[in-house]
Amino acid sequence: MPKKNFLSGSAGSAPLELASLVAVLLIPLAPMLLFYDMIFDAIAAESIARHALRAAILKSSEGQLDQAIADTVATLASSWQKEALFQFDCGRCEKGDLIQLEIQVGDAIAIQVAGLEPK
Repeated sequence: MPKKNFLSGSAGSAPLELASLVAVLLIPLAPMLLFYDMIFDAIAAESIARHALRAAILKSSEGQLDQAIADTVATLASSWQKEALFQFDCGRCEKGDLIQLEIQVGDAIAIQVAGLEPK
């Protein structure tokens, strides 16, 4: 009994099917990677703002608060392997004033506020 060739028309289609299937499965990957990057930037900005303000207040005197925040932000941004921009406002920088630190990492912005202890 001769062998019938049932799959004679599908020879060589497996690589084409594999390539098209892989392409269809990888299409949703790009938006998810962009979303992951946005979330990572937001977490980095929040963490840098929180820890930089706390560390700068704890290790600085009144006159050196600007430099302490700049050093701390640079150190924390390098540990996150991100580029961080910051704006700092402390009013008169006297005891009892509020200190506001705004950190921008990518498109994410985080704001932290703390008060200087009055004596």
